[in-house]
Amino acid sequence: MTDVSDLDSTGQGRHEGVAAAGRAILASVSVWDDGVVERLPEVECLDLIAAMESVKAAAAAVQARATAAFVASRDQRVDDQRSRGELDARQAADARAGSRAEVALARRCSPAQADRHVGFAAAVCHEMPETMAALSGGEISEWRATLLVRETATVSAEHRREIDSRLAPDLRRLGDRALGNAARRAAIELDQEAIVERQRRAAASRQVSVRPAPDGMAYLTILGPMVEIVGAQVALTLAEKQRWVATGDDATDAVRAADRRGPGAWIADRALELLSGRTEGQPQAVEVALVMTPGDLLGGGEGVAEIPGQGPVPGSAARDHVLRLLDLAEQSTAAVWLRRLFTSPDGRDLVAMDSRRRLFGGGLRQLIELRDQICRIPFCDAPIRHVDHVERYADGGPTSAVNAGGVCERHNHVKDAPGWRVQVVAGGLDPGGGAHTLEIITPAGRRHHAVAPPIRGHGTSPTATPSARSPLEDYLERLLAEAS
Repeated sequence: MTDVSDLDSTGQGRHEGVAAAGRAILASVSVWDDGVVERLPEVECLDLIAAMESVKAAAAAVQARATAAFVASRDQRVDDQRSRGELDARQAADARAGSRAEVALARRCSPAQADRHVGFAAAVCHEMPETMAALSGGEISEWRATLLVRETATVSAEHRREIDSRLAPDLRRLGDRALGNAARRAAIELDQEAIVERQRRAAASRQVSVRPAPDGMAYLTILGPMVEIVGAQVALTLAEKQRWVATGDDATDAVRAADRRGPGAWIADRALELLSGRTEGQPQAVEVALVMTPGDLLGGGEGVAEIPGQGPVPGSAARDHVLRLLDLAEQSTAAVWLRRLFTSPDGRDLVAMDSRRRLFGGGLRQLIELRDQICRIPFCDAPIRHVDHVERYADGGPTSAVNAGGVCERHNHVKDAPGWRVQVVAGGLDPGGGAHTLEIITPAGRRHHAVAPPIRGHGTSPTATPSARSPLEDYLERLLAEAS
């Protein structure tokens, strides 16, 4: 194993030994799963659990130092280039964002998470010596250190050091909640104006988000000021109670009496109707992509359907949803459109769809969004905001699905920053050539491959050897036979 003490006093020279030492530690620990741990006595199991917890904390401290050093070096380089007039303000901002994106790739996380890691590293390394000492010694977890950084985010560096010193005796004995409250209490005492300002700025971060839930459901989350959110909840609750009040119209009262939905279900349905601008019972007018095989659509299969960018739903549930939409379409002016998607022979990769448009709009843009589903940069789960040329159009890059990638807004700017390169290494159209694949090369020279996900999502079983006939062809033949 490489000894870190081999480094010279400046940290230069044999600096490559530090990363090698880290990899050697990983290699020595990773082999313990080969029946070694399972044979340990109970007492040694607990000792190992405690030791590994300390190792994780110490590793987090080293990772924070490396993160802070890397970002500081990159930011200093950008500042120097900016002062020499080599970069304008926008280019400098993209270069700084690019360094955070490199951290995200190295930590295998999203850029938003990397931003938090960078902020944590800067605070704990430069402004919280007591917390850093406890973390380096394996005495507190990374999460507990993160709580302290988060609760002191708005106070000055001087006040943060004071809070760090004040809470030093309690770092190792308080629970997470008590420690967070203690840090918040100290922050209010030292700088109440900063806390009030933080609450004011928090209102600017109000947003709506969606995340999948079990059993084909999803959460719609609205983050907003507490008074507004509570007021909306009260209004919906009062509306639910009003549905039991007689209107005097026999038909309306009969429909309400037959409604067996509970209060929670009624409120959820009503909130979704109001948010989408629909009247009660009106079908959803906004297009929602639902990818499914002909077998699942026609009832000949029980596979998995996919809502690109959101997640899987059972094929039978997707078929029932389409049938409900068709029933509603017969009763209103709504329409249900089916679009053919052409996949590779094994059914994994989307290669074409009904479209003849040339630019990244219309059907071509939709094809790329269906193919990529979320931002193509590894570990980034952000939704697609831009469909962009991999090889720039100005450099002769064609406007095609092969030369396109769906990315979030941040990564669209980052990949054009100095030192970044993106290229297509597999077009996804050649038989046996694999899925559409991009290679991302960072300014540090690290290479990452972004492979397009299966059209029906990861975790689905690949289609067996393609048969001579598809379920759709069998279905059409049955219809022709019945008509003759």
